[in-house]
Amino acid sequence: MSGPSAADADRTALLIVDMVNTCAFPRGAALRRAAETMAPRLGRLKARLKARGVRCVYANDNFLDWSADFPALVHRARQSPGRHVLAPVTPDADDAHILKPRHSAFHQTALACLLEEADVQRVLVTGVSTEACVLTTALDARIRHFDVAVVADCVASSSEARRRDTLAVLRHVEIPVLGASRVLAQFR
Repeated sequence: MSGPSAADADRTALLIVDMVNTCAFPRGAALRRAAETMAPRLGRLKARLKARGVRCVYANDNFLDWSADFPALVHRARQSPGRHVLAPVTPDADDAHILKPRHSAFHQTALACLLEEADVQRVLVTGVSTEACVLTTALDARIRHFDVAVVADCVASSSEARRRDTLAVLRHVEIPVLGASRVLAQFR
């Protein structure tokens, strides 16, 4: 990812993947613990980037509830063990959101259209889980010719080994893996 200026903030999107989550699935408890540790950092990154004009987009699994909408998923997460994951990154009224049926936020969703309509060229991928939804979303962003980076300290996995190994794969395919402080420094 090249170094954007403050003027490029309106062409950048912070993508928050699957942080609206009940964590009610195999390995969910381990993922929840890791996400609870990471979520405050992601919340601070979100607030600082939004203050600089970066748009925020939530891409979330619908947990196979084809009748649920995004507000219903937020409500469900607030009533679940995942509420502590959601609290620091609760969606704001002006945040965009899409529901995704599978791992990638781009697969069979309107995300690419949403980003193209907003003239977004850079996508910063954050969220859970690093080895599945974050990885596939970052790869799909690259395939669609977005300038993409993964924010290493704003992603979580059910194990540190999974997170570390996935970040190594991303680096190997030349998708930048940056820390939140480095991302923020690019928008000063």
